Amino acid sequence: MQGILLATHGGVSADGAAQVASLLAARVHGPLTTLVVYAPIRVVDYGFGATYVPTPEDEAEMQAALMASATEQLRRCGVVGLPPMLRTGIVPPEIAATARALGASVIVTGLGSHSIVDRTLGGETALHLAQGAHTPVLAVPAQTTAIPHRVIAAIDFSATSVRAARTAAGWLRAGDELHLVFVAPKPRHPIPATSAANQAVVNRLTTVGVELRVATGVHVDATQLSGDPARTLLDHAHRLDGDLITLGSHGYGAVKRLVLGSVASRIIRLATCAVLVAPIGCLEA
Repeated sequence: MQGILLATHGGVSADGAAQVASLLAARVHGPLTTLVVYAPIRVVDYGFGATYVPTPEDEAEMQAALMASATEQLRRCGVVGLPPMLRTGIVPPEIAATARALGASVIVTGLGSHSIVDRTLGGETALHLAQGAHTPVLAVPAQTTAIPHRVIAAIDFSATSVRAARTAAGWLRAGDELHLVFVAPKPRHPIPATSAANQAVVNRLTTVGVELRVATGVHVDATQLSGDPARTLLDHAHRLDGDLITLGSHGYGAVKRLVLGSVASRIIRLATCAVLVAPIGCLEA
């Protein structure tokens, strides 16, 4: 069984990720690897006075502090006997490369602050991983203490959206719920949808549900909604008290995201539950 890669900086915002990663590894009977990435100190020139150039001692001290923080986090989250792995470089690419080298089935990381203002700044590791990794990315809120059991799977019938749903479906057990949802954007000039068309979409979703081969006793249903995809999914997850939203990333670059927006980006920035994204790179892998 492929393992779980926990990517953490040791801060409390990643405590939920640490706990869920440990529980997932036990459920799928796969190894758990914890990764800490140290981003080298940048040379700072303030335009006056001496330029600060970090010494090897400075770098070593920062790395030691980062490792100590991660080790303490694992201890308080009940993960023992698994010392963190240290890598140096730009954080998201290092995490993505390590996950690919290990053949990890999922990268688990913290979702970050629930402050919309903070998330809008766009500096979240989870967001960058969802855009560039070759491995599904599970972003977990800090307060989470259990494996998700009520999953809202956004299905647009792309390979990545099905991959994300399949990944989460493998974690579910009897009594859990999997809600497959297709969100049709509202046309500028609304045309009444026929019941036959709606049923055709639901039938396709149902077929996807069968192909996911969930465990016996997992409740699976299929729903078609309409509206703004991100907002509709978030509202639907809230109504159902969902604890995980899954979706596929279509790999939009920075320019397209600014112009068109990205459902995955908006979900990661606005969700209060866990989010699982299958990046477009999963298909290459």
